Amino acid sequence: MTARSGEKTLVLQNAHLNGGCKFIDYPRVDIVEQPKHGRTEIIHQPIVVDSGGMKMKCDKVKANGVAVYYTSHPGYVGSDKFILRTPEERGRIVEGVADVKVVK
Repeated sequence: MTARSGEKTLVLQNAHLNGGCKFIDYPRVDIVEQPKHGRTEIIHQPIVVDSGGMKMKCDKVKANGVAVYYTSHPGYVGSDKFILRTPEERGRIVEGVADVKVVK
């Protein structure tokens, strides 16, 4: 992903909805490793569900969800990375490394 130096940038958002597209709870997202040249934050906020182009029933629904943001240190330009962890169905845990290119 690409982020502007010192600007808060949305990394991902997610929601747990039932079959009627109603809020169930806030999905769990953990920061395993913070970036060396900035910070990540997890915020509970209203989001618009985006299925990434897949035809899903709740696509484009407004709901309470979780948003993850990245902000670099002011003036920093270069590479950064952080690691997130989320539980999935059937007890599986997924870790993801987010590589960030920070530009002016």
